[in-house]
Amino acid sequence: MSKNTPFALQVQKEICTSCGVCAEACTYNAINFSDFPEIDPYACRLCGNCVQACPSGALLMNTSKKQKDLSVASDTNGIWVLAETENNELSSVTKELLGKANELSSRLGQTVEAILIGSQVTSLASELIAYGAKRVHLVDDNMFASFIEEDYAQVVVEVCHKYHPDILLVGATPSGRGLSARIAALLQTGLTADCTELEIDTKSKLLHQIRPAFGGNLMATIVTPDCRPQMASVRPGIMSPLQYNPSFTGEIVRHDLSTFKKDGRIRVLQEIIQATSGESLGNSKIIIGIGRGVKNTETVDKIRCWAKKLGALVAGSRAAVEAGLIDARMQVGQTGHTISPDLYIAIGISGQIQHTAAITGAKKIIAINPDRTAPIFNVTDYGFVSPIEDILPQLMATETI
Repeated sequence: MSKNTPFALQVQKEICTSCGVCAEACTYNAINFSDFPEIDPYACRLCGNCVQACPSGALLMNTSKKQKDLSVASDTNGIWVLAETENNELSSVTKELLGKANELSSRLGQTVEAILIGSQVTSLASELIAYGAKRVHLVDDNMFASFIEEDYAQVVVEVCHKYHPDILLVGATPSGRGLSARIAALLQTGLTADCTELEIDTKSKLLHQIRPAFGGNLMATIVTPDCRPQMASVRPGIMSPLQYNPSFTGEIVRHDLSTFKKDGRIRVLQEIIQATSGESLGNSKIIIGIGRGVKNTETVDKIRCWAKKLGALVAGSRAAVEAGLIDARMQVGQTGHTISPDLYIAIGISGQIQHTAAITGAKKIIAINPDRTAPIFNVTDYGFVSPIEDILPQLMATETI
């Protein structure tokens, strides 16, 4: 924070009564008292609780002019999806977000738009339209051949300042996580990361951004009432894309950024494509997940043999990863992958919300657990109350489910 720039939250001492209500309302312990409230700018999160609690209206929170211009609800329109590409192809999460954006559009009455940035990506604009975008904002230039977060973020911000979208959705991918946070900071708006559901409130018309909170012990619904765009990131595999339809029509708006100045602090020295195993939880039709209830590696080996017969991949909960039974790359849950297979078989998994929030996209769920009261049975289609060691020989004798 610059010494010459006053902090956004100020105390109007001439009307302050030193009642102390503001300090009691502060959840971050950012207000200390002497004769008047003293605000610690490094602890304060500008949540506004103290402003609302002050009975004399002595606390004033300023908003920058740039954000005020962008946050006027009557001036914002459009549900935008930030398109992401992988090897010059649209990522799966982009298609999924377009599907969700169309669902939200039907309730909000706003157009679905996408913003596409890259080099030699013009051909993908028509594909975005085929997946539901009514307008595509295209920025195609060789200067964006390499993904540099700072440059991509600045482009999105410039286009947003010009068109004022109401909602901006981003994939919660390795590149999307950092990019979305940087965009939100530059636009001075809020961002809800790793949402598992998005809804439109019929009365307020605000976007309800739903995600696990407090370690996954409850589901929090978060809104952005004042700032625009309302931003949310969503993990791959949660939402459902529309069926590809080449007959869909839409508008492609080309943005000329020939005068755009790249961030001079950053220069790409080398890009290396790292080879990974052919196992992909995102593409597997059948996934077997193991949890704390699987006690040893011998049982895991037998489960892998059974999985091979079924053509399934073996994944696991965080507990299984911490026990050394499953590689961390194959973790399913809030801190791992979100999946949507045709069939998910949960073995020895209790079913805490950190895990179940990541498997809601599965078409069918089967659980095997010796505890009949385990929460996993609340989300399953079929369940077996049994230790896996007792039922595994019968399962291995079959090649189908």
